[in-house]
Amino acid sequence: MKKNFSLLLILLPAFGFSQGILGKVKQRAQQTVENRVLNKAEAEVNKGLDKAEGKKNETKNVTDNATEDSNIDEAPAQKKDTKLKQYSRYDFVPGESVFYFADFNGQPIGELPVGWNSNGSAVLVTLEGIEGNWLRLPQRTVTLTDNKKEMGEDFTLEFDVVMQYEFNGWLPPHLQFGLFASGEKDAVANDYLNEPYGLKTLYVTINPAKDGRTTVSMQSYNKRNRYFNGPAKAHGAIEQFYGKPLHVAMKAQKERMRVWLNGDKVFDIPKAIPVENIFNQLFFQLESSAYADEQVNVYVGNFKMARGLPDTRHKLAEEGKFSTTGILFESNKAAIKPESSGVLAEIAGVLNKYPELKVKIIGHTDSDGSDEANQKLSERRAEAVKEALVNEYKVSEDRLQTAGKGEKEPVEKNDTQAGKAQNRRVEFLKL
Repeated sequence: MKKNFSLLLILLPAFGFSQGILGKVKQRAQQTVENRVLNKAEAEVNKGLDKAEGKKNETKNVTDNATEDSNIDEAPAQKKDTKLKQYSRYDFVPGESVFYFADFNGQPIGELPVGWNSNGSAVLVTLEGIEGNWLRLPQRTVTLTDNKKEMGEDFTLEFDVVMQYEFNGWLPPHLQFGLFASGEKDAVANDYLNEPYGLKTLYVTINPAKDGRTTVSMQSYNKRNRYFNGPAKAHGAIEQFYGKPLHVAMKAQKERMRVWLNGDKVFDIPKAIPVENIFNQLFFQLESSAYADEQVNVYVGNFKMARGLPDTRHKLAEEGKFSTTGILFESNKAAIKPESSGVLAEIAGVLNKYPELKVKIIGHTDSDGSDEANQKLSERRAEAVKEALVNEYKVSEDRLQTAGKGEKEPVEKNDTQAGKAQNRRVEFLKL
């Protein structure tokens, strides 16, 4: 009897384990079917929304130049070997007016950035093989930016995240990033470190895994009431960027929210954002897991927020001038980053629609570095944009002229990072 009882004790956990596996398999199958149906439905919704906004085939982009313009690397401008095609479906275009920018340049390593808040040991670090300074997010923590400005109804948000895990059979902690409206309350108050929920809240959750099992989801709240709850959808493409920067872009247009992860549009929800109140804070939350802290390495950096939604066609074809901070370049070079494909495609679309239109492309820099270096860099960047439009988007070369103004014509003061980011721009003037 004792032997039988002992055998039963051994078998029960195994039975429970197998039942759990079967349940997970069933749940995974149901989720897969559901995701396929939702993805098809979402594609049709996107077509309808784009049509309503007067767009056809959206193939655009953007991110921000998180580097300073100083000494020039005399590498040749990009030509036919550009990597823009890898972002050929990227239709994100940034807002017109940059009001927040943070690349942590000049901030002390080993410290939390000035003005930020966190309930854990979030500190700035450097990463081998990856340019710039990065904020490490520890497990079991909430981290708040130093932004307190209202984002408005129409705005864009961009940042990079690097995720690296030592997988050993357990699931890593999920990463949440999102927005909330604090109203009259301080946007970096300690209360939000316990629960990052404001008068309204929206966040995206990445559940990292391997073998294509990574999922993403999005939720929003109106005060404490659930407003939108999107089911988790498989997005194994994220796994290709473990150990490398993954670019996140978000665009809010009234109630509509769109989210891109490294060029892929993963969400386009027409009524994701509650109407009341205005977002003014970005937060990050990294949950706990069975992993030790040194086995979970999540970093964020290169932040940019901009208000407004640019009307490229109207400004370029009718007003005769269009300026953008969305064409990005490698640090101190004229090599265009692939995230710029959205803006370039938008401009090329206008030029191809109006074949009689000719423009001058003018590069601008901030004031970092010497006048001479910035002048040469702005000229080379303008030429690189011209070559990209000709080689990648088939715009006739005889319709394009180039010039560089260096740091001579700033549109904002160069005493803040946001001001410098707004000054690092490319202008298109109708001839």
